[in-house]
Amino acid sequence: MDAEKKTATEQQPTAAPEQQPKKAAKTGKEKTHAEIERLKGEIEAQKDAYQRVLAEYANYKRRTEQEKEAIGQFTTARLLEKMLPVLDNLERAVLAPEGDGYKAGVEMVLKQLRQTLGDLGVTEIPAQQQPFDPEVHNAVAREDAEGVEPDTVTQVLQKGYKLGDRVLRAAMVKVAN
Repeated sequence: MDAEKKTATEQQPTAAPEQQPKKAAKTGKEKTHAEIERLKGEIEAQKDAYQRVLAEYANYKRRTEQEKEAIGQFTTARLLEKMLPVLDNLERAVLAPEGDGYKAGVEMVLKQLRQTLGDLGVTEIPAQQQPFDPEVHNAVAREDAEGVEPDTVTQVLQKGYKLGDRVLRAAMVKVAN
């Protein structure tokens, strides 16, 4: 039996114990190095994608700002086109001789201005004898008023206007105590 063991042992190639772990370590190092290189490639790809997204966003932001500016200019031009006839009529009123016709002419221009503003969506904020609303009224004074509910507008000092739901200018008012 000892002879059989020797023969079986002799047939198997023996390697020095130091050599086997080195081969395994080299294989592990190679795998780690390959994994690092793969991850570096992924990082570079992600950096590239990130930079592209940043560039696209910067372009989008620039285009959006340009569009906003163009819309603002268009809206301003539309408003001014509507207001020019009113300006023309005010200039004519200044040149007209004073008298009954003068007042009637100014009233017509005022009516035209109100019509033009209405066409643009501007409306007057109702205030007189209305309950005070801090969203649309700017109370600059309080007064004692008989026969009037507290926090009711008693006098409008300056009219307020809205464009749709947006307050352009709050009505300046006096409010009852």
